[in-house]
Amino acid sequence: MGLIGQVMCVRDNQNYQVTQPELFAPDEIANVLYDEDLRQLYVCYNDASYVNVYSADGDFLWAVSTPYLRNAYFELSSDQLTVYNSDLAYVYNSANGSFVKTEKTDKLDLKFDWEKDGADKLEPGNFYFDTYQVYKCVDDGSLETVVSRPWWYWLFNIGVTGCVAFCGAIGIGILTFIQYRGNYRAVKKSCRGKENTLFNQNRKGRILLNYFRTETYIHLIYAALDVAFGIWFNGILCIGIMPLGIHFIVSSWILWNMPDRLKLSDAETKIIDYWKVGSMGSFIIAFLSAIVAVICSQQ
Repeated sequence: MGLIGQVMCVRDNQNYQVTQPELFAPDEIANVLYDEDLRQLYVCYNDASYVNVYSADGDFLWAVSTPYLRNAYFELSSDQLTVYNSDLAYVYNSANGSFVKTEKTDKLDLKFDWEKDGADKLEPGNFYFDTYQVYKCVDDGSLETVVSRPWWYWLFNIGVTGCVAFCGAIGIGILTFIQYRGNYRAVKKSCRGKENTLFNQNRKGRILLNYFRTETYIHLIYAALDVAFGIWFNGILCIGIMPLGIHFIVSSWILWNMPDRLKLSDAETKIIDYWKVGSMGSFIIAFLSAIVAVICSQQ
C-alpha cells in the first residue's frame, strides 16, 4: 500500500508551462509558503513536484507542476515562485502561476531550504501544517483547518505502512522462531539435553553448530552492552553494528546452505536450523539495539 501511494504521488508533467488542476494525490506536504501581499498560500508537494495555491481562506486558485524533480525545493521571492532541485529550476509568476523560465540552479540565488522550521508556539494569523492538512491560528490560539485532505490518505502513508510491514515481519519472525524452537526442544528432550553428542560422527556439523550458537550469543551480548553504553556513555558502541553486520552478511552467504551438503540427520538438521534462526533473530535485536542506543544517547 505504501509503495502504491508513492507511485500515485509522483508526477512527470511535461506540460509545465500551463497551470494545473488541484492535486489530490496522497502526497505529504513538504512545505507551506505564504505571500502576505497577495494573501495566497502555496502548498508544496515534493514527490509530485507540485504546488497547490489557495487564498488565505482556503479557496483553490491555481496549481503548477514541473517534470519530475528528485528532492524538490520550493522558494517564494518577490513576484516569483521557484520549484527546483540541485540542477534545474522552474520559475513561475507567484500571482497567477504563469510560466516565466527554466534556469540552471547555479545561476540563481536560491536558499535550498528543505522545509519550514517548526514554531515553538502558535501565533494568531500564522499558518501551520502537518502531513496532509494546513491550518490557520485564529485569535483564541486554536487551529482552524484551511486545506483539508481525507483520513484515508494515511492508508498510503509510507511511514504508517512501513511500521505495519515491520510489525508483520516481526510477527512472522516470532512465529517462525517458535516453530523451530518446538522442533529443537523435542530433539533436545530425546537426547536428554546433550545436543553435542548427536554430532560425534560429524565434526563439520559440530563446528557449524558451535559457530551459529556463538554468533547468537555475541549478538545478544552486543545488544545488551550497546543499550547500556547508549544510556551511560553516549552510545559509543553503536559503530560496532557495522562490522557485526558485515560479518553476519558474509557468514550467512557462506554458511547458511552448508548443512545441505553435510548429510545431517533429521535431529541434527533441526538443531542447526534452530541456531541459524537464533543467529538471524539475535542480529535483528542487535540492529534495533543500535537504534535504541542512539536515541538514548541524545536524551
